[in-house]
Amino acid sequence: MSTLGATYVTSRERAFYARPGRPALVGAIVVGAFTSAMTLWGTLAPISGAAIASGNLQVEGRRQSVQHPYGGVIRQLLVRDGAHVEKGQLLVALDDSDPRAKLEVLVADRDAARAAEARLIAERDGRTAPDFGVDAQGAKPALRQAMANEIAMMAARRHQFEAETAVLKGKIAELNAQIGGTQAQLTGTEKQRELLSDEMGGAQRLYEQGYTPKTRILALQREDAKLQADIGAQRATIAGMQQQISQNELEIAKAERARMSEITDQLRSTENKLAELAPKIEAATDVVTRTEIRAPATGSVVGLDVFTEGGVIQPGAKLMDIVPSDNPLIVDAQLKLSDINDVTVGRRAEVRLTGVNYIERPRLYGIVRTVSADRVTNDKSGPGYYAVEVSLEPEDVKKSRIELQSGMPAEVIVPTRPRTLFEYLFGPLRDELTRAFRER
Repeated sequence: MSTLGATYVTSRERAFYARPGRPALVGAIVVGAFTSAMTLWGTLAPISGAAIASGNLQVEGRRQSVQHPYGGVIRQLLVRDGAHVEKGQLLVALDDSDPRAKLEVLVADRDAARAAEARLIAERDGRTAPDFGVDAQGAKPALRQAMANEIAMMAARRHQFEAETAVLKGKIAELNAQIGGTQAQLTGTEKQRELLSDEMGGAQRLYEQGYTPKTRILALQREDAKLQADIGAQRATIAGMQQQISQNELEIAKAERARMSEITDQLRSTENKLAELAPKIEAATDVVTRTEIRAPATGSVVGLDVFTEGGVIQPGAKLMDIVPSDNPLIVDAQLKLSDINDVTVGRRAEVRLTGVNYIERPRLYGIVRTVSADRVTNDKSGPGYYAVEVSLEPEDVKKSRIELQSGMPAEVIVPTRPRTLFEYLFGPLRDELTRAFRER
């Protein structure tokens, strides 16, 4: 029965296909159905998209280069390539004899200027000794010597000024003594005239009564005139000597003003010198301090570029890099210019370590932390790229079966919005047609 049925169906099929045009119709139906299905799928079915950026793992903060701004001669090299160092650890010690000698010269100049400033202030204020602000016993030898020099100079200058004014003061004292003597003479002369005046009064009464001659009256008048002349001369002498005293006192005051003016000028000059020395000492101290090159961070030494004690370091030369060990890892990637619209800060991303085989490759995820504001170009990047940083999820890093190290190559995959097949196929064509039909 089944054989007859099969024979019957086969016969019908043979009859159907034997009709003219029937196979072509079937083929057209099949092709049409397939084309419709593909068109419907290409139009409606979403296809997941992603922006892919290549890069490598980096320590957050990146490598920290160890450089020296001034250069010098290596006295001690205390690390080797690959060594682990702590922050602040001494890496290289440079010969500090020359910069330290320059610093000591500047410090000695500053100490001498400060001592001179203290002495000048004491002279200006009329004090007997300068106030250096430090104990001479506890001061450094150079400063102690500068203080002693200024004390001696203050005494010498005071003695010189006193010697210059001593002559004038001696003249004033002599004139005062002469005034005292002349004043005594004047007092005696005035007393004599008072007595003579009484005598003249008595003689005048006797003359009027006829008991004394006229010559007696005239003699007394001549004596009175002589005493008046002596009094005038003595008063004039006193006035002249007082004028000389005033002139001498004026000379002393003039000398004092000249001395104070000199002190003021020297004090101003000393203060200017101190102001000039301050930045020089600061710079020289920085040079001496930098002769000890220390690690900027805790990490490993890589790229050591100095090997010989006694070698010369050029100013600004890089000596080594420190790869920080305490900072978390990030991915530093380069995003194609065409994908910039699909990647924004805060987007979740998958990170694949392309240098690790698939079996051992850990599943890593992260968050886009930064996207450069403008494209980055260099000689090797061609048209350029956008710099992207992705911070890894700490839990994924802990679960990794391999040790993640700075420098491992990686790909960052940032999911984008789903698009249909037609959008992938005809999007570029649409853009080209839009540009082609734009009037120029």
